[in-house]
Amino acid sequence: MGSEPLTIVVVGAGPGGTVMVERLIANAPPGRPLEIHVVDPHPPGGGRTWRRAQSELMWMNSPAADVSLFTDASVRIDGPIRPGPALYEWAAEHGHDVTPATFTPRVIQNAYLSWCFTHIVTSAPPEVTVRVHRATAEALTEAGGRQRVWLDDGSEPLDADAVLLVQGYLDAAPGGVHRELADFAAAHGLVYIPPNYVADVDLDAIPAGEPVILRGMGLGFIDTMVLLAQGRGGRFEPRPGGGYVYHPSGAEPIMYVGSRRGVPNHSKITYTALGSPLPSPRYFVPDTITALHERHGPLDLYRHLWPLIAKELGHFYYHELFNAHPDRVTLPWQEFLNRYDKTTWPSDEHPPKPPEAPLQNNDSSPLMTKSALLPVSPLLPEAVLTPEAALATESPLLPEAVLTPEAALVAEAVPRPEDRLDLANLLSPLNSLRFDDPEDLQQWLRSYIITNVARHADPAHSADLALFKGMLVMLGLIIDVINRGLLSARSHADELMEWFQSVFSYYASGPPPQRLLELEALSRAGIVHFLGGGITITPDPESALFRAQGTQIPGHIEARTLIESRLPAASIARVQDPLLRSLYDNGEITEEILTTPDGKTYPLGRLRVDNSRLVDASGQTHPRRFALGHWVGRGFTITGFARPGTNALPFRTADTLARQILTEIARPPAPIPPTTNGALQTVGDYSKTADCIIR
Repeated sequence: MGSEPLTIVVVGAGPGGTVMVERLIANAPPGRPLEIHVVDPHPPGGGRTWRRAQSELMWMNSPAADVSLFTDASVRIDGPIRPGPALYEWAAEHGHDVTPATFTPRVIQNAYLSWCFTHIVTSAPPEVTVRVHRATAEALTEAGGRQRVWLDDGSEPLDADAVLLVQGYLDAAPGGVHRELADFAAAHGLVYIPPNYVADVDLDAIPAGEPVILRGMGLGFIDTMVLLAQGRGGRFEPRPGGGYVYHPSGAEPIMYVGSRRGVPNHSKITYTALGSPLPSPRYFVPDTITALHERHGPLDLYRHLWPLIAKELGHFYYHELFNAHPDRVTLPWQEFLNRYDKTTWPSDEHPPKPPEAPLQNNDSSPLMTKSALLPVSPLLPEAVLTPEAALATESPLLPEAVLTPEAALVAEAVPRPEDRLDLANLLSPLNSLRFDDPEDLQQWLRSYIITNVARHADPAHSADLALFKGMLVMLGLIIDVINRGLLSARSHADELMEWFQSVFSYYASGPPPQRLLELEALSRAGIVHFLGGGITITPDPESALFRAQGTQIPGHIEARTLIESRLPAASIARVQDPLLRSLYDNGEITEEILTTPDGKTYPLGRLRVDNSRLVDASGQTHPRRFALGHWVGRGFTITGFARPGTNALPFRTADTLARQILTEIARPPAPIPPTTNGALQTVGDYSKTADCIIR
C-alpha cells in the first residue's frame, strides 16, 4: 500500500495553484510516489488572469520587488523553505529592463510565473510527477472511494485521492441590478458591460467620439481607460515640470466616470524605507478585542472596532512622523504618546461609508441607489476648494470650538495641517464638497491627483508609508477577529465585505503613479470627465439611454454605453464555471450563509468550506475535496504571489493546506454519506463559529 502513488488533482494553474503545487512538492512524503494533475485551459503559472494573451498596456499594480512565488527565511511554516527569485531578480537574469520599483506589464509577469511553474516542476524529486492538462474541468464524481474529475477535452477522467479547487476569480451571470441593466440594454440596442475582467471584454463595440459612462474608479477603471485611449492609438508625451500631455487619435470615446467616493484609488507609494521601524500594535490588540466581545457580544466592525483601528493607524502614522521628521513636531515622541494613550478616537472621525448601496452581493438591491452622505458643510469662500486648501482646513465634523482631546493634542504637537492624519478627509475627500460648475470639479480632481502622486513619491511624507504598512497589520488582525468568531454576521456581510474591503483597497491597492498622471492628462484633453461621488445610474425608457449623475455637481450625462468598472462579486448561486455549476446544481457545494442568534441570515455569495473542505447542501463536509481562493470562505482570502521577506500569509496558508491534504490522503478514505440535494443550510450561530477565512 505504501508504494502506491498518492494522486491529487489541482484545478486552476494561476499563481494560487502554482504555489499550492510548489508546497505539495515541498511537503511530499519521502519514499512515496506522488502524482499531481494540474487542470486549466490556460498555460500554467499565469492562468487566466496573468495569461500572455492580453495587451501590454495592462500593468501590474505591484512593483517588481513585491512579487515572489517562493518561500524565504522569513516565512514561518512547518514545511521546507524552497527559495527562489523575486520578479525583479528573475527579470534581471532574463534580460528585461526591470528594476525593483518597476510596475511591469502583465505579459512580463506571465513570463515570470510561467518560468516559476516550470522551475518548480522540473526541480521536484524523482518520486513526484506533475502532469498538466490544458482543459476545463466540468464535473467531479466519486468512484470506489476515489475522486474522479471529468474534462471537456474528451480525455479519460482523472482519478485521484483528493481534489483541490484553486480557480481564482470566477465569472458570475449578472443578477439583480446588473440583470435589469443588461435587459434594458438589450431591449433598446445599447451596450452594457457588467462587472468584468477587463482583459476578457470586447471594447471594440464602443464607438469613437460617443459618450460612455464608467461606474467605478478602481484598478478596473484604470485598465479600461488605458485601453480606450492609448489602446486606440492615442499617445502620452511627458510635459515639462511633470505629468503628461495626451495626443488623441480620434478613435477614443468620451469617458464619463464616477464612483462611490468619486476619486481614484490612492497612488502606490514609490519609496520603500521608513525612517524608523514600524511599532507593534498598541490599541487594536487581541486582549482588548476579547474584552469588547465579553462586554457587547458579537462585534460591529464600524461601531466597535473602527475607533480602535483608527487610533492604531494614528499611532503608526505619528510614530513615523515624530521619529523620522522631528523638526516638524513640537513635542517629544514619548510625551506625545503618553498623552495620546489617554485620548479616545472620536466616533465622528469615522470615514463615511460608501454612499452607494451594495450592488453586487444582494440580488434584491434596488435599481436606483440613493446618496447617504453625511450632512454637507458650507464651502469656504473660494469657488473651488483645492486639495491643499482642504488639507489646511479642520475637518467639518470637528470644528475648532469643539476639538476632541485627540484633535487638540495633534493640533498642539503637529503645526502643519498637511502633516496631520485626517482619516475622514483622507478616505472620502469629496464627501463635504459641492460645485456649481462641473468644470470646477474637473480642476479639483486634477489638482487632487497631482498632489496625491507627488506626496506618495516624497519620503518627506514617510508617515504615509507607515500608514500603508499599518493597514496591512490591521488587515491581519481583522482576519484574526473573524477567525475567532467575534464579528457579528450583519457587520461581516455589510461592513467587512461592503465597506472595509473598499477602504483597504482604496488606500493600499492603488494604481502605478504614471497611470494616475495619465488620467489627469486625459481629463485635460477632454477625453475623461469626472462625475464625482455617490453616482447613480438610471435607465431612462423615454430617451432609451443610460443616465448618470453624481452628488458633487448639478446635471447628468446620458449615454448609449455603460461599463461597470470592477470585478464581479462572488456568487456561487450564479457561478458560470462549469465544475462549480454542476457541483452546486447537484447540492455538492453550497453558499456561505451567516446566521444571527435570532435567525436572520446573511448570504455572502462565497463557497462554504469547513477547514478548507467543501461543504454540501446538507451540511456534510467532504474529507477529500478542498478549495482555496477569492471565492472561498468568509472574507479576505489571499493566495498566490506575495511580498518577499514578510512572512507572507499566502505561503503560510498554502503550506498548511498542502500538509493537511497530504496527511488526509495518506490515510484510507472514510465512507462518505450520500449527498442530499436539499435546501441550503446555514452555519448556525455565527457569533460562536471560528472557521478560518484564509484557505
